[in-house]
Amino acid sequence: MKRILTGIKPTGKIHLGNYFAVVKELLEMQNKYEVFLMIADLHAQTIPYFPQELKQTIYDLVKSLIALGINTKKVTIFKQSDIPAHLYLFWFLTTISYMGELSRMHEFKEQREKYGKEGIGVGIFLYPVLMTADIILYNTDIVPVGEDQRQHLELCRELTKRFNNRFKTNFKIPEIYLNPETAKIMSLQDPTKKMSKSNPGGCLEIFDSLKKIKEKILKSVTDSEKEIKYDPINKPGISNLMTIFKYLTQKSYLEIEELFKNKSYYEFKLEIFKAFTKYFSRARKIKQKISNKKIDLILKKSAKKINIIANRNLDNILKKMGLK
Repeated sequence: MKRILTGIKPTGKIHLGNYFAVVKELLEMQNKYEVFLMIADLHAQTIPYFPQELKQTIYDLVKSLIALGINTKKVTIFKQSDIPAHLYLFWFLTTISYMGELSRMHEFKEQREKYGKEGIGVGIFLYPVLMTADIILYNTDIVPVGEDQRQHLELCRELTKRFNNRFKTNFKIPEIYLNPETAKIMSLQDPTKKMSKSNPGGCLEIFDSLKKIKEKILKSVTDSEKEIKYDPINKPGISNLMTIFKYLTQKSYLEIEELFKNKSYYEFKLEIFKAFTKYFSRARKIKQKISNKKIDLILKKSAKKINIIANRNLDNILKKMGLK
C-alpha cells in the first residue's frame, strides 16, 4: 500500500478552500492508502505567532479534521514537534541545499516582501528543506499539495535525488499529487485571489458561527449585472459563488444556471448559505462532542507509532552518512 504524507499548519481554522483542496481529498485517500497527516507546528513557527494560542489552535485543528470525517483508525494524525528525527534529518539536508535555489522559492520572496520592514527569520528561507525532511523521513510515495506548494515539492524531489546520490541512500522520489480543482475556491472579497486565512473577510471558516458565515456570503463580491452565469473572466465573483455551490450540492454549472434563471444574486446567496449549513451540519455537531483529553490520547498514541518508524529510518541514515 502506498504511503501518503500531508501536513497542515495550525495557523488558523479550517476554511472552505482547505476542505475541498485537502480534507475532502484525504477522505477519499484514507480508504486507498496509508495516510500520515502531520500537524506542522514547526512550520507554523516560521511566521509571527502567539505561543499561548498555539496549543489551543492544534486542539481545534485536530478536532475539526476528525469531525469532518478523518478516521483515526485509518489515518495517523501526529504533531511534527513530537518527532525529533525531523529536525535531525533537516540539518543533514541543509548541508546539501544551495542558497540560490532556496532564494528562488516564491513563498520566500512573498514573505520577505510582506515582512520587509521588520525582517523575516531564516526559518522562511529553510522552510522547503524541513518540508523535504518531513517527506523523505517516512519514504513517502505521494504528497498531495495545492498549486502554491508545487515549487517546494519540486525542490524536495531534487534534494531527495541529491541526497541519494551523495550518501548512497534509496529514498523514494515523492510523487506530486495536485488536485486540478483546488485553485478554483477564491476569496469572497477578492475573487481574483485564492481563499486564504490571511484575508479573513473573504474566508468561510467551516466551524464559524452561522451568523458570521451568512454575513460573509451575503456580502460577497459579485458584479453590477443580474445574470447568474458561469464566466470566470468577466464575472469572477458570481462564478466563484457558483463553484462553491457546485461543490456543496454536486450540481453542474449548467444546472445551477438553469435553477437560478431569473433569480437575484441575493436569492442565490441565501441558497448557498442553506447548502453550506446542510453540508456541514453533522460535522459541526460532532466537533462539539470531542474533548481535549481525547485529542491528547490520539496524539500520544500516534507519536509512539511514528517515532518508531522515524527513528528506524534515521538510524539507517546515520549509518550511511558515517555517523554511526
